[in-house]
Amino acid sequence: MVRDEDEFELIPMSPIRRLEKRMERIEESSTGSPRNIIGDIIDIVRMNQQLVDELAKSSDALRIELSKLPGKLDELIMNVNQLVSFIKASGEAEVGGVSEEALKPLVEKMDEMVKTNKVISEKNDSMLELLDEISKGLKRPLAKTMPMKQLLPMTRTPMATPTTQTLRTTKPIKI
Repeated sequence: MVRDEDEFELIPMSPIRRLEKRMERIEESSTGSPRNIIGDIIDIVRMNQQLVDELAKSSDALRIELSKLPGKLDELIMNVNQLVSFIKASGEAEVGGVSEEALKPLVEKMDEMVKTNKVISEKNDSMLELLDEISKGLKRPLAKTMPMKQLLPMTRTPMATPTTQTLRTTKPIKI
């Protein structure tokens, strides 16, 4: 008979069975034998000890390599100092190796080039001034156009030789 206190529903059994199996597995793993738990702890301790040993070995190797570093740094500093002294010596040899007499033709040529450049510069300046004057002359308008006078015919003097012929022309008109 059904009592009022008992409740029930119709639900599928497969999810409930899965939950029961899961609970059994959890209970088995947590209530495992003490030997399994101790074995797991021992394995964890061994792995931890191996990691500590490997870290100690790598630390020792690093310490050894770091102890070699000051000697290598001293060697590097010595090599750099030698390089700097070689560079200084080669620079002094180059400066001292060239005499004034060897440079004299070069200096003379350079002086000649400077003088030539000054002459060219002066000619360019005068050319620019002339071009400016021509430009101003072309820009100003003619005040008045004058009729051209008839030019007199050119005549030759009878006694003139072909090399000394004189031509008779009119004077040019200035505007």
